[in-house]
Amino acid sequence: SAHACAWRGVGRAAMERPPRARPQRPASPRLPPLRPLAFVARPVAAVALLAAWSLLLPRQVAADTTDINVVLYKDPNCFERADEMVLLDEGCYANRFANLTKAFALKIVVFGKYPLIDLREYISDCWEGNLFRPKRTLEGGKCQLFVGGFYAVLGLRWRSTTCEGLGCSPISVAMQRFYAEEGCAGVAVKTMYFPVQGECMRFSNGTQEFRLSTDGRNISEIDYPGNDKCNGAEQNSYWMMSGTCYSLYSSESPKSFLWQVELGKNFAGVSGSPRLGTGAARRALALAAGSFGLVAAAWLPGPAA
Repeated sequence: SAHACAWRGVGRAAMERPPRARPQRPASPRLPPLRPLAFVARPVAAVALLAAWSLLLPRQVAADTTDINVVLYKDPNCFERADEMVLLDEGCYANRFANLTKAFALKIVVFGKYPLIDLREYISDCWEGNLFRPKRTLEGGKCQLFVGGFYAVLGLRWRSTTCEGLGCSPISVAMQRFYAEEGCAGVAVKTMYFPVQGECMRFSNGTQEFRLSTDGRNISEIDYPGNDKCNGAEQNSYWMMSGTCYSLYSSESPKSFLWQVELGKNFAGVSGSPRLGTGAARRALALAAGSFGLVAAAWLPGPAA
């Protein structure tokens, strides 16, 4: 949107200010393929599936967050599997499955045994003005048309540090919190979430992906301006330190922000993380487009190219 682009311009100008001192001080190895549990409604194995699922259901020790389990199929009977993934509720994902739309988002509207999930497709980022067509409501556990020519079976997975069971969500997530006061004091006025397994996400000017360092403390971001599928030649790479508060150098709210990592069940320190950066020192502050009207990202020096 024009408003979001204006904020991105302000952010680039803000990068020219010298960074303030960073306090001392936790998003990227690509995880092994997930094997999520799906509610597959097929009459032949209905009894066996219900019995097995009752043994594998996660025990929700503490109510935290619910993610969406998606198993993609190539056929309308959901026999030929194409892909599987765990997605954030209301995350804005690049649509790599169709050419008519640039992004899609899923939103849980009914929880419980028979969940309902709204699917929205967009012609750019996930702003209501970019909606391609009216939302469609999908039923959990049923084989239904998804995006492009793919079909999917959807289900819910709990994400919590205390969740137990194979049905728990395995993904790690980076939270970006904005505060009305300097020093990240008080209650956050806005919180945004980004998956950090290298998923291709949509933003106003292209696509981006987030990953974790091997120790889970640094979040790497790669932006692909003007590219729809996170594979463009032009790339902008950044590092953000988890748990570090940064100033927005603003006289109005919000005045500061920080990134914080929530490590998932599948996280493990893996060698071979990609080397990001250009060797030049990057400023510790920037603003970018987002659903808040702005998204702030702290850019730290990357390893020498």
